[in-house]
Amino acid sequence: MTSEQISEAIKKLRYQVNILGQTIDYDRYPVESLIMSMDWGNEDLNKAHDIFERWDNKLESGETISSAQFENDFSSELGVSYQGLKSIILAFYKNGQWTNVCEAYVDSFGNTPAMEYHSIMRRAR
Repeated sequence: MTSEQISEAIKKLRYQVNILGQTIDYDRYPVESLIMSMDWGNEDLNKAHDIFERWDNKLESGETISSAQFENDFSSELGVSYQGLKSIILAFYKNGQWTNVCEAYVDSFGNTPAMEYHSIMRRAR
């Protein structure tokens, strides 16, 4: 195979995997759906878990969450924007993972979190 044929085959496979990813039921598999929508690999998922774990440890030691620092961690380590972070928070929370960190992040906005976070806010209070 030529490099052009290999490149074309990779493009085709990426398209097919993307289509398969769209069929994942978000309600049953929120993190798997997130992985597909964010085009993450295992390393990216591990980085996200590392960030959550770091913040979980801070919360356990009595620190409060700083939304700006939390957002910066995701931005600098995964290149995730604020809008992308919303998807991450919602997927992990829905999957029952890092829920205390998700709740603390949402609580850091006081009474004015983004509309997408209202279900987390109601459960946390």
